[in-house]
Amino acid sequence: MIKKSLLILLLLIIAAAIYIYFVFFPQFPVANGYAAKKMCSCTFISERSQESIQSEDLGISPLSLTKTTINQISKSATSSIFGLSPRTAVYRNDVGCILIDGVDDYATNLSIRRPAVSPVSTWPKGSNLQYDSIPPEVNMTKLNEAVASAFDASLDMDILKTRAVVVVYKNQLLAEKYANGYTADTELLGWSMAKSITSTLIGVLAKDDNLDIKDTNLFESWANDDRSQISLKNLLQMQSGLAFQEEYASLSDATKMLFMSEDVSVIPRIQFPVYKPGEHWSYSSGTTNLLSKLIQNKIGNQEEYLRFPYDTLFNRIGMNSAVMETDESGVFIGSSFMYATPRDWAKFGLLYLNNGNWYGDQIIDEEWVELAKTPAEHGQGIYGGHFWLNHEQSAYDDVPADLYSCNGFQGQYVFIIPSKDLVVVRMGLAEDPIFNINDFLKEILKSIES
Repeated sequence: MIKKSLLILLLLIIAAAIYIYFVFFPQFPVANGYAAKKMCSCTFISERSQESIQSEDLGISPLSLTKTTINQISKSATSSIFGLSPRTAVYRNDVGCILIDGVDDYATNLSIRRPAVSPVSTWPKGSNLQYDSIPPEVNMTKLNEAVASAFDASLDMDILKTRAVVVVYKNQLLAEKYANGYTADTELLGWSMAKSITSTLIGVLAKDDNLDIKDTNLFESWANDDRSQISLKNLLQMQSGLAFQEEYASLSDATKMLFMSEDVSVIPRIQFPVYKPGEHWSYSSGTTNLLSKLIQNKIGNQEEYLRFPYDTLFNRIGMNSAVMETDESGVFIGSSFMYATPRDWAKFGLLYLNNGNWYGDQIIDEEWVELAKTPAEHGQGIYGGHFWLNHEQSAYDDVPADLYSCNGFQGQYVFIIPSKDLVVVRMGLAEDPIFNINDFLKEILKSIES
């Protein structure tokens, strides 16, 4: 009887081991890659503690199983689960942390000179915050209460998990608040807010007549099939028709692209259409990385390409904290990986609030701003040109319909409300409905309308 019981137990163990091997083990490289990259970026860009990163950003299964070693000399982070499938990310200055796939074949690196920020000039042109000239229509008591309502009472991010809120009205930073462990100088990951940055860089090229939204034949490998008909506008509005699995709970096109590819443009570039271009809307991070690759192809020179976001956008509007990360091959991961302080994310919102003009410097054309907030034909009023919309109040009932925004995983937002001359940044780890965006914005609007 005992032998029979032991045999059954042994068979169960073997069955469990087989199940784990085929179901979970293939996901280890993704989980370890995620953990290594997050730990590296949050350590060397955001300058956060390993304990904070592990508990807040990697505290859910299976990421909680990862163990990470940080090497301060090589500026790298190596993560693994039970010592299996270790992955390493390496900090490379102004391209942030790069996840290495095997041997580093490219040695991508960039160091740039950031322009000095004037301590005397008023924000956003400098760092001087002026609170002595509050517009008369603003009730600061109500505004501060609205901002405070976004945070858990202890500021320890127990439920609402807000890390930062910045409110800018008529180009003036009126209110901001940060959770424990975070300050105005902490660079935070925007996740898919980076998509709006990437589309803006396309807009810079379009302004200089290097691209047109009607352009087709975007990639050489698409020349001899139906993909040759996909236009730049199709990509910007997520209506390419290309197959792509935007799913993160398992091995998918998205997870393999972000955490198992030397070149993030390859997986989306080899996909084939399942719909005709312009006839179906489907949100796809792969689409944005095609835009990143397109920018690289148009510029041609790799050094110029790596400098391009800084020379043409970040430095011009004073986003001095911005770090746009690349894959190993040196393609910007424009879908997902960019860090900046909440104040600098707010500056990006101001650029759009002011129709692409930064104090006399027209960085993108007004027509590009219109494209960003024009509903995609098949986007149900929720999406425009790489920006999310509140068209006909499709997203937020108590917020003006002209709101459009950069949205990122886990509740990263830059809200732009032209009719109210307002930009609101919220960054954290919780999304709707846990963090109620409609109520949050409604209370901010009440404080201004009073």
